Amino acid sequence: MTSPQLTGADRPEVADPPPWSFPLPQHHRLSNGIPVVLHHLPGQHVISTTVLIDHSLANEPAEHEGITAMAARLLTEGTQAHPGERFAELLDNNGAAMGHQLSTDGLQILMDVPTTNLAPALDLVAEAVLGPELSPGDVNRHKELRLAEIAQLEAHSAGLASREFRRRVLSDTDRAGRPNGGDRDQVASLTPELVRDWADSLLRPEHTTIVIGGDLGATEADRDALLALLEARFGTWTGPHAPITHPDLHPGRPGCTVIDRPGAVQADLRIGGWGIDRSDPRWPGIRVASHAVGGGFNSRLNTVLREEKGFTYGIRLGFTPQRSGGWFTTSGSFRTEVVGEAMSLAREILAAPDDITAAEVVDAQRYLTGITALQYATADAVVDQTSLQLMMGLPDDYLTRAQEALVAVDADAATTAYREIVDPDRLTCVIVGDAEALVPQLTDAGFDPQVA
Repeated sequence: MTSPQLTGADRPEVADPPPWSFPLPQHHRLSNGIPVVLHHLPGQHVISTTVLIDHSLANEPAEHEGITAMAARLLTEGTQAHPGERFAELLDNNGAAMGHQLSTDGLQILMDVPTTNLAPALDLVAEAVLGPELSPGDVNRHKELRLAEIAQLEAHSAGLASREFRRRVLSDTDRAGRPNGGDRDQVASLTPELVRDWADSLLRPEHTTIVIGGDLGATEADRDALLALLEARFGTWTGPHAPITHPDLHPGRPGCTVIDRPGAVQADLRIGGWGIDRSDPRWPGIRVASHAVGGGFNSRLNTVLREEKGFTYGIRLGFTPQRSGGWFTTSGSFRTEVVGEAMSLAREILAAPDDITAAEVVDAQRYLTGITALQYATADAVVDQTSLQLMMGLPDDYLTRAQEALVAVDADAATTAYREIVDPDRLTCVIVGDAEALVPQLTDAGFDPQVA
């Protein structure tokens, strides 16, 4: 039996992918002025809804820091219409997941639900915002949970290093340098009455924006029906006027702090300093440069300290932009006996004596642009990014423009941005480990460690 003759075919041409752009939303307003931002994303049949509350943690009373976080935790615990477990049952019955995200500049009340159950899910979101239960029992239970979280963090050296670094890299006057959820004494001082009064001041229509993304229907009638649902649930909400201010951040004082963990065989390091926010024209350049120095697996920091020296499983440099200003952090865990040499090498690499190369720029651009389309492939990611842009005061097309600016960065721009922003002589360092073993090493390496 002869085999059938195979015929050749021309190899298909693989074209370059088209330029990616972030989807632009539609903007509307309810009758009481609440902005509504809609993303119609065909095929996304899980709808993501965010009720975004504009706020600043800097407005919290100093003696009750963490009160916003406490109120936020309670919003999904029950409502006046459906107390306690009944609210959780209704969420389950509708296939809905509800939660919250809290930052220094905004509170997001989140809901994901199948398209078919959007209307009853909006009922539950509206109840949580307009009529939360905030029962004394729930307040006291979450106080105990938060106190347990604080104790757990203090027992976890990596978490403690991150908390104490943030506290020191920002000015003592900046609320953003302290834990969103408050410290032990502040949490212990909270009462159900304080939390309820604070929630009343926080949850107001003038502070609110509603962002919804998913397959919302392609027609004008579909959009009008959704707006009618929102109007019925949020349109009659009223409250007193209370403007929100967002103070600028300020850099802390450089220095090296050792938090003592006697007998620890490993030390957790955080090294960094003052940075910039997304509105700074150097932001695209520093994104590329920081990827080359410490953001990628093949970065300079990781190549030397992990691959060549074997001091760590990994070390990473990242920038944390805020509404104004920000900071950068180099983080890793090291064997106690190599910390002095590791710190010295890290400081030398962070000084970037060699220019950022064209090859490093291309590698960073390919990675950073390549992951973007994947990052925003779901409705919840699109809604989360839009909410972030609203909190940061950025335009709808910010991400698209940021991508274009990123691919325009060259080696000179990346090098210049890095050297202007990263000052190796003004670093904030926090090391959690055995002070008796660490202090002599750090002193020999040219640091002036203070033990806390």
